[in-house]
Amino acid sequence: MKPDPNRMVVDMPNANVAEDGSFSEMVLKNSDGSTQTIRFSPDTMMQFVARVFELGLFQKIQRESRAGLVSVQPLPALTTMAKEDIHHKAAILHFRLQSGLPVAFAVQLHEAEELHKQLGSAIDKMKRPISTS
Repeated sequence: MKPDPNRMVVDMPNANVAEDGSFSEMVLKNSDGSTQTIRFSPDTMMQFVARVFELGLFQKIQRESRAGLVSVQPLPALTTMAKEDIHHKAAILHFRLQSGLPVAFAVQLHEAEELHKQLGSAIDKMKRPISTS
């Protein structure tokens, strides 16, 4: 069956988790009035939610950001923090967006070291007077 490009999900009237935790279920209402039910295993549900979050965040960045680099439109963060994870294998970067939404990223050691260098360089450049010549 070919997807109808005019039919879109417009509501989620019900969502629940099985009592034994074996699956999650979402009932979705479509723009044509039909409904569909999707079920996920717990691991697949978490992957789905993470991917949906990434897509939503990317859309928000595209739609609302007005400053930054040409190819990257950043969202302003109100608070930030970095700590090591419990296994000491990654740095966890915490941000709180202006909407209040908390966002956390795990960055592996070698990437965190490179990020540390790049942040230092960016801060040094921001402190220099802007050349107008």
